Amino acid sequence: MQALVDEVAKELVITGVDQGEGLIALPQTYPGGASVVVRVRGHNDEFYVSDQGNGYMEAEHLGGTTVFTRLAPQIAQFHGVDYDGSCFFTTRVTREWLANAVLFVGSASRKTVEQTAQKLGEERDHDLTEVFRSTVREFFGVQAHFDYEMRGRSLKKWRFDAAIMREKTPRLIELVSPSHVSINSAFVKFTDIARLDDPVRRAVMLTNPERTSQADKVLLGEAADVVVPFGRTREAFAQAA
Repeated sequence: MQALVDEVAKELVITGVDQGEGLIALPQTYPGGASVVVRVRGHNDEFYVSDQGNGYMEAEHLGGTTVFTRLAPQIAQFHGVDYDGSCFFTTRVTREWLANAVLFVGSASRKTVEQTAQKLGEERDHDLTEVFRSTVREFFGVQAHFDYEMRGRSLKKWRFDAAIMREKTPRLIELVSPSHVSINSAFVKFTDIARLDDPVRRAVMLTNPERTSQADKVLLGEAADVVVPFGRTREAFAQAA
């Protein structure tokens, strides 16, 4: 077993040397899938550890450098490292603290990119929600209600993105992104509504069908009457409502 775990540990961490400086690829990845790589440079028994600006470059690929530079100082402080506007780093690290320094620099870099991606996603979701609402208003006028609240079989009150009132009966529509939080939330809410003695029509509109896995679509289909792509057409909303 010792030989096995030693072998696995070597597979988890990849190392190399570049012009006398050490490179360590940690068992962590950025949201885009690239490995978190930390560079180590030694001088007089003290070491300089840096992410080489890889986190900043990952944020650049996301189109989120402004968000990244706003988040980075606080995250660097939390991890006990420094940030200079492009790199996470720490200096004058002793050999005893080198492993910790590598981990903290890498974690700060990864965490900042993750939070940048999350913030960008929230901004895009907000923009798409506004498009969704304007489209619903255009097609349904006074029949449209937003942030509509309804109790499920559990007696818990749920809030839905939209409800189209047809003869005083709501037809619920939930805008769902590929994130697990969005998918799980819609599934739980619609499942509770479906358990009512007289359940109402329930529709999921996917913000990004291509990035939503087939398994998640099947899961949503078990709780909703229909799962359709979000589109600014009457045909799309005719399926939903």
